[in-house]
Amino acid sequence: MKVITAFLSVFVLCSAEDDDKLTVASNDLGMRLLPLLPSSPEDNIFFSPYSLSIAMGMAYAGAGGETRQELQENLGYSRAGLPEEQVLDAYARQTQRHLSDPSNTTVDVANTAAIHLGLPLLNEYEATLRNSFNADLQKVDFVENGQGAVDVINSWVKDKTHNKIESLFSEPLDPLTRFVLLNAMYFKGTWKTEFQKRRTGQRSFFNGGVTQAQVDTMIGKIRIRHNSFNDMSVDVAELPYRGGDYSMVILLPQEKTGVEALKMNLTAEILKTILDRLVQRDVTVFLPKFKFESKYSLKEILQNMGIRKIFDGGADLSGISGDTSLEVYDVVQEAVVEVNEEGTEAAVVSAVIGGLRSGSFGGFEFKVDHPFLFFIRDTRSNAILFVGQVIHL
Repeated sequence: MKVITAFLSVFVLCSAEDDDKLTVASNDLGMRLLPLLPSSPEDNIFFSPYSLSIAMGMAYAGAGGETRQELQENLGYSRAGLPEEQVLDAYARQTQRHLSDPSNTTVDVANTAAIHLGLPLLNEYEATLRNSFNADLQKVDFVENGQGAVDVINSWVKDKTHNKIESLFSEPLDPLTRFVLLNAMYFKGTWKTEFQKRRTGQRSFFNGGVTQAQVDTMIGKIRIRHNSFNDMSVDVAELPYRGGDYSMVILLPQEKTGVEALKMNLTAEILKTILDRLVQRDVTVFLPKFKFESKYSLKEILQNMGIRKIFDGGADLSGISGDTSLEVYDVVQEAVVEVNEEGTEAAVVSAVIGGLRSGSFGGFEFKVDHPFLFFIRDTRSNAILFVGQVIHL
């Protein structure tokens, strides 16, 4: 069964004031990115603004001048009220808090930098990678042993995503590559109230909001936060994972073909308003099972969002090694998700690649039978970790 899904996933991993601002910046980045990702009636979406924010944060740490200022504005830091001198400290506190965060839900976050043997890092940049991002360093040879370099990266990706993503690169990178900054995240959460497998059966889902198909659909009467927002033409349900620290938020348009309009109009502020207005109640939930993956090259999209200098001949990444001829070639992200009766399993890896310049039960009912958006979030701080949209099953 082909599943085409796009959903929003939010994990809030901060609590101090500046950390909250970093969460606001990450959420804002995700909501601005969502409508720009490639989409069609046959394509689901799944991505992680949280992972992207961390990977780009490692690039930000090595940027200077107008390049850093452009990142400051377009990664959402300025909009969130997070001044330049506090950005890396906010990442450091977020990293440390997450490393020591106990939860019934598994959320593993890891960072690394694959550095070319011939690129000596500045001591300050190396210290920032370790202290602000808990990133380890891996020396590789992109020139003489390109396949070996991607083998090292792919092995790290496979390990840190618990084998959910087997590899990120299928062939050696450009020999001019000098660094790859990587974030990986793995999520596994069990529903607070699991769906009973015996109740799962074939039910209708309207692919693209139009074409009816029969798909495996779970059903259960669950105590959740829920509400209808007629002014926004959307019904919303929040399904908690065991322990209550994380949840999946599903935004179901009231019109079967309304998901594109919802996606285009949704902002981080609107999402926060929605979450604040949800009400605890018993709801009969019909939710399709799904499993799919997405992979994106984000360079052009980020350029359209205003992040341009880091990709061109005017890039200032001298804070990495002192070399003024470095630029970013591309930013890629691959993500996978599976939702079933027990809960949700998801993984993502983001990479910044850079180098030398070159050229019915009664009561309330929530029936997910047409395209929708969904989020996985940390209920404590509201950071958006994953974003998705289900169009086709």
